[in-house]
Amino acid sequence: MIKKLKPLAINLGLVCGSFIFAILIGEIGLRLAGIEAPLPPDPESETLAYRVDDPHRGWAPRANAVTVWAGEGERTGVQMNSSGMRDQERTVNKPENTYRIAFLGDSFVEAIHVPLEYTAAAIMEQKLAECSALNGKNVEVLNFGVQGYGTAQELMTLRHHVWQFSPDLVLLGFYPGNDIRNNYKPLEHDHFRPYFTLENGQWVIDNSFKDLTQLERDYYSTSRLDYLPRWLLENSRILQLIRQAEATAKQRQFEQDYEQTNINFYKEPPDENWEEAWNITEGLISLIQDEVKQQGVDFMVFTISDSYQVHPKLDKRQEFMEKYDIQDLFYPDKRIQALGEREDFTVFRLAEPLQKVAEEKGECLHGFENAFPCEGHWNRDGNRVAAELMSNQICQRITSQQVQKTNQTP
Repeated sequence: MIKKLKPLAINLGLVCGSFIFAILIGEIGLRLAGIEAPLPPDPESETLAYRVDDPHRGWAPRANAVTVWAGEGERTGVQMNSSGMRDQERTVNKPENTYRIAFLGDSFVEAIHVPLEYTAAAIMEQKLAECSALNGKNVEVLNFGVQGYGTAQELMTLRHHVWQFSPDLVLLGFYPGNDIRNNYKPLEHDHFRPYFTLENGQWVIDNSFKDLTQLERDYYSTSRLDYLPRWLLENSRILQLIRQAEATAKQRQFEQDYEQTNINFYKEPPDENWEEAWNITEGLISLIQDEVKQQGVDFMVFTISDSYQVHPKLDKRQEFMEKYDIQDLFYPDKRIQALGEREDFTVFRLAEPLQKVAEEKGECLHGFENAFPCEGHWNRDGNRVAAELMSNQICQRITSQQVQKTNQTP
């Protein structure tokens, strides 16, 4: 028996030795050729992150974080205040003679793509200071926007972070481009967030995200090799290339999986998943409105434009609609407005007036030089025009409320 095992052991040793030798030769060859695939920042490294885990929302910006944004948009310094908002420093207690607005939303509201002073929230604060109906009050627009948030996370932001600042008005910036799928697990790929379901007429929260590991949070952004020790990946060119190949394949799969998802919000729900996602989204917006009114605070919704809704060229909009069989670019905005009419809250649709401005000036309100032209997030002009439109609507609302109050006075 031992005699039979000895040749097997020798052969196995030769195979293993040859494999290890081949790896060493491969590593040496890749290094001599200067071929490498640098790893992304370690997701476990808090020193590299602008965000931290949040027990209610999944993640949140790190308080007092200072970093440089180098993605889509302008390369700009980004600093969070001590409350974890992309905003100037704010006191928790509202100053006297101040009208304070809490602005909830996702990356369009946070607007990390432009310098702070060019964000819609900052410009609104300046514009509303000119509103005569505020009688010379100081105006503060607190920016509670966070990249990637859906309506469920905005509801949790309201519950756990907004009320301590005593706002007079809560604004919800609703972006149909991804807010709907963000709210429904079967349509969303990043599950490190809370979800809500309606059970027996009651909204029930699903906090299972708390049990996910860092590598389980988003299938498309991680590799099976990420489970290996970080030092091994950092020092092996072969493993780096294998990881890069898997990441590239996952990115292609992501694009295939979400091409249709990323335009389905323009249409009547095409299947049960989209019908349920819309129902949950509408329910969450109504729930936010209910909780705001319970606090005796005013509430408004602004539907944020998607880039193709406001493309300055009519032929580009028509080409997009024909390609994806879209009947009405403003379907999601109209649906949210219909919800507001049913539930008695104000909805202002930004897309149509933004389209008019873009068309008249022949300028893109979305998009940056380092990304796709006229696509993506609001640029400086987009933030400015949106802020002007929202400020006008808010000022008109305050003026109307004062008139009604005066007429009701005996």
